[in-house]
Parts: sequence; structure tokens; C-alpha cells
Amino acid sequence: MFKFLKHTADIKIYVEGNSLEEIFKESVEAINSFLKPKIKKNALSKNIEIILPKNKQPELLIDFLSEVLAKVYIEKLIFVVKEIFINENLWVKLEGKEFVSLKKEIKAVTYHQAKLEKKNGKYIAEFIVDI
Repeated sequence: MFKFLKHTADIKIYVEGNSLEEIFKESVEAINSFLKPKIKKNALSKNIEIILPKNKQPELLIDFLSEVLAKVYIEKLIFVVKEIFINENLWVKLEGKEFVSLKKEIKAVTYHQAKLEKKNGKYIAEFIVDI
């Protein structure tokens, strides 16, 4: 589950999940939802992996989302999380589909006011994207 929150500048995104893995997956879906890609007809799929050293939270989430966003613009693919493991490293398998255009753009995922915490048995993340 995710929703867009009001913020004085840029866009603040709120993500809720039952696990850290779900937070990472939903965060990618939130970015995709914001970008509103037009997927190519008969789009080819490409699988990629992202491996990052485990870092403190929320830095690991922001580092991961920054990697995904860079790959969106470099590879011209929109990604969904297929598999994710968090142990001594973060390992994520993504499937990307070619897009024709994006309705909106994101310049960066920022560390400013980023948070990730567990409350009442749920994980909650908030992060700001520079648009």
C-alpha cells in the first residue's frame, strides 16, 4: 500500500508493508505509479539484479531506489521487483519492460526527511522525490 503525501516542494511518498521486502517492492511500485509509463506494444522484458551492501535504514532504501531510477532512464525500462532478499547484502531481481514515454519525471530520490521504521507490527517508510 502506498499514497502520495503533501509536501512544500517535490513529492513525499508514504509506503506501508508487513516486511522490509514489501517496503522495497511497494516503493518501486509507487515510483512507477508516479512516472506513469506508456509501455511499448510487444515490449521486450529484461531481467537485472541489484546488489548493495546492507546499510542502515533508511539509507539502504534510498540507495536502492536511486539505483532503480538511474536504470529506468539509462535502460529505458520500467521495473517490477520479482525477488528480494535482505541479509548481509540487499539482493533484488527486477524485470524491466521497455517504455515509449513517461508522463512525469523524477530527478532524484532524496535522503532529506527519509525514514523507515516499524510501528504496531507494520513497516512504514517515507521519502521525498525531486521532480
